[in-house]
Amino acid sequence: MTATLTDRYVMTVARGVPEKQRSDIERELRASIGDDIDARVDRGQTPDEAEYAALSDLGNPARLASRYTHGPVALIGPDFYPSYRHALRGLAVTVLPAVYAVLAIVCRARGGSVWATLFRPLGDTVTVALWLAVCVTVLFAAVDRAVTAKSGTGGVRTGWTPDLLAPVQTRRETGRRDVIGVGGKAALVIALLLVQRWVSPVHDGSGAAVPVIDPALWDVWIPFFLTLIVLAVVLRAVEARLRRWSPVTSAIDTALTLAGALPLAWLFWQARVLNHALPGAGGALTTHGSWISWAGVLFAAVVILARLTDIWRGRRPADAHRP
Repeated sequence: MTATLTDRYVMTVARGVPEKQRSDIERELRASIGDDIDARVDRGQTPDEAEYAALSDLGNPARLASRYTHGPVALIGPDFYPSYRHALRGLAVTVLPAVYAVLAIVCRARGGSVWATLFRPLGDTVTVALWLAVCVTVLFAAVDRAVTAKSGTGGVRTGWTPDLLAPVQTRRETGRRDVIGVGGKAALVIALLLVQRWVSPVHDGSGAAVPVIDPALWDVWIPFFLTLIVLAVVLRAVEARLRRWSPVTSAIDTALTLAGALPLAWLFWQARVLNHALPGAGGALTTHGSWISWAGVLFAAVVILARLTDIWRGRRPADAHRP
C-alpha cells in the first residue's frame, strides 16, 4: 500500500514522541486531520487539495512533535533535531566499530596480548565517540542558529510544505516466503556440514577425503550451532504467524545471533574451526591470532552488526501508519 501524505506526516510526528504516547497521539492526530480534510472538501476543495492544505496549516511535524511532548527547544531546535539524532546513530553504528577494529588490529600487530587487543582499544573508541558527539552537536547547533537568523522568525522556520515529508520506510512483515527462504538456507548449511565429512574437496596422500571443518567440533559445538539454526527457522515461523514486529521475538533473535556469532568468533580466534589435518595445514590454520583468526572474528562482527541492525530497525512497526 502506498503511504499517503497523512501517513507520512503522522509517522514523522510519531518518531518524535515517546512510544507509550505514540498510539494515542496518532489516533488523535489522524482524527483531527480527517475532520479538517472533510470540512475543506465540503467547502469545494478536492480531497488531495484538502489534505495538502490541512497538513500545511499544521506545519512542520518535528515542531508539532515537540509541542506534544512539551520538550524544551534549546541547543538544537525541532527542525534539525531528528536529523541530528539520525546522524549520531549513523556514526555510532558505522564509524565507531570501524575505529575499534582498526585499533584492535594495530594493537595485535604490535604484539599485544589477546586481552589487550580486545580491551585496550575501548578507551580510545570511547574518546572518539565523545569527540564525534561534540563536533556533530556543535555543527547542528551552528546550522540551526544560522537558519533561524536568516529566516528572521525568532526560531520558527518558514517555507515548510508537505512536499518536504520524507517517504515512510516500513519493515516488511515476515511471511511464508521468508520462512521458506530461511529454512532452505538452513537446510543447505546443515547438508554441507554433514556432507563435507565424507565428500570433501580436499584429499590426503592416499586419496581419502579430509573434512574441511575440524571433526572435534562434532562433540559439542556443531550440534550446538545446528540447534541454533533450527531455532532460528522456528522463530521465523513464529514471526510469520504474528505478522507484526514484536520486541519479544526480536530479543530472542538477538540472543540467538549473539549465541551463535560470539562462540564462532572465539573458535576462529583459537584456530579450532578448520581441520588441522588439511594438507599443508600450519601457520595460519593452527595458530590462534593468525590472519585467518582475525578474518573469522571480523566476519562474526559483521554478522552481528548486520543482523542486529536488521532485527531492531523494526522497532517502529509497519502498522504504525495504519489508516
